[in-house]
Amino acid sequence: MSTRLPSPTTVGTVLTVVGALFIGYVRVSYLLAHQSMAPDFGLPSWPHGEGVGFLAVKGVRDVVSGLVILAVLVTGNRRVLVWVMLPMALTPIGDVFIVLLSGGETAIAFGVHGATAAAVILAGGLLLSGSRTRSPQPLT
Repeated sequence: MSTRLPSPTTVGTVLTVVGALFIGYVRVSYLLAHQSMAPDFGLPSWPHGEGVGFLAVKGVRDVVSGLVILAVLVTGNRRVLVWVMLPMALTPIGDVFIVLLSGGETAIAFGVHGATAAAVILAGGLLLSGSRTRSPQPLT
């Protein structure tokens, strides 16, 4: 009995769905309990008073990003999904720089935000590799 490995497209799709749902969960948490979530972002200090609204802005931005990815995924057009996801990887890359340039925690900058960017790029790459039309290869 042979077992077949999932295709790159399947793996990319699963990563996309899991990633979009996870980021949605985290960002909804920013909206509902921003003070308890804020330290996990990696910055050395957080806004207080009227500045707390910026945490809600972050939450809304990321929830919408996840919903856009899921909406394009539902259409079934993998190439469009790739071209939506790859630019969205710039958000966590930007977060890496924000944390580092603000004197935040390097481990969180790379371990959370850098890993998120890498996962988005990996999923996009897997989807892209599976969405190309391939010409038949001669058997040797």
